[in-house]
Amino acid sequence: MQTQNQQLLQQITERDDYNIKLVLEGLRAKQLQDTLLLEKHNMEKEIQQASTSLDFYNMKAARIEDQLRFCSDQVQKLGEERFQKSVSLENTQKRLSDMRRSSHQVKESLEDSQFKIERSRAALLELQIKIERERFKKKRIEEELEVARRKVVLLQAKTEGNSMIERLQEELREYREILKCSICLDRPKEVVITKCYHLFCNPCVHKVTENRHRKCPVCAASFGANDVKPVYI
Repeated sequence: MQTQNQQLLQQITERDDYNIKLVLEGLRAKQLQDTLLLEKHNMEKEIQQASTSLDFYNMKAARIEDQLRFCSDQVQKLGEERFQKSVSLENTQKRLSDMRRSSHQVKESLEDSQFKIERSRAALLELQIKIERERFKKKRIEEELEVARRKVVLLQAKTEGNSMIERLQEELREYREILKCSICLDRPKEVVITKCYHLFCNPCVHKVTENRHRKCPVCAASFGANDVKPVYI
């Protein structure tokens, strides 16, 4: 009996120990659960923070990508501008080279022009000297001509009487020619046709009046026998 009691006591003790262990394990499990819940809560916060950070970094990465694209575009534009500037620089260098050649040609042309100008100046100076000589000669010739004119005036004064007679004789011959008939050019003018007032000799007008159609030999004006009148010159 005592043995059974001891066994029961031992079983009760073992059961109490087991219950204590269970209680302790329950407490430990609860503590562990609380710790796990706390860790879970902390991890959720950390996950949320990490998610927020991830979103922030994603936005930042997107901005960086945009900046990279912008920089890439800028680099491409700069490359194109560099190429254009390189082409422009080559063209400018070509134009500069052409301008240098042209400047060299202009310089040579200018030197040639200056040489020609110097030659022209020398020729002009020689020409001016010749002109001065010619002017001097001309002045001497004018002086000699003036002396000759004075001599001519003196000679004309001496021969003026003879010249006057010759002029009068010439005028007399001209008047005699005017008074001759314009038809026969021999006999003097004796009659006038009053239609046109042209003068002729009587025989020539008589021949004209014998025709049926009487016309003035000079102007072809018609006239009759009564239109012929004598004149006395």
